[in-house]
Amino acid sequence: MKVLSKIENAFSWIFFSFGVGISLYSVFMRYIVGQSQSWSTEIFTMLLVWAIFIGFSTALRDDKHIAIDIVYDRAGPLFKKVSNIVTFVIGLCFSSFIIWAGIEMVVAAYTQGIKTIDAGFPIWISYLIMPITGILLFIRFIEKAYRYFTLKEEAVSEEKEDYTWQQ
Repeated sequence: MKVLSKIENAFSWIFFSFGVGISLYSVFMRYIVGQSQSWSTEIFTMLLVWAIFIGFSTALRDDKHIAIDIVYDRAGPLFKKVSNIVTFVIGLCFSSFIIWAGIEMVVAAYTQGIKTIDAGFPIWISYLIMPITGILLFIRFIEKAYRYFTLKEEAVSEEKEDYTWQQ
């Protein structure tokens, strides 16, 4: 998982950096040189979308998604357990849907030979981020579920050991 985290971070940073670089190049060419680069908007958009979609997985990994902690923190252990299980199931279903829908988008764009208007870039490459993101999210939800159930059991057994040691 550490290797996957490094890969996610690296690619997200690379896509974002190149996207910002192309954007700055486009602004320079348009307002300083006076020549508009129509292809730059398409490439800039694709790179930022890729960076953001990979960011979904890193946000899940780092628990940075929006959550309603006020309800969860005040709930009992049964509600927390049910809530976590429901979250894992919905997350896995959502990830599976993104994989499936993304593959359909890629196949349709590939078979139709669709290309971007200005850059002439095959659009199926842009759409590849959908199934990739779905796979990354699926892996992260599996990881979270695994850690929740295995680490929770370890924490409970450690608490029992501490309790018996104190007596």
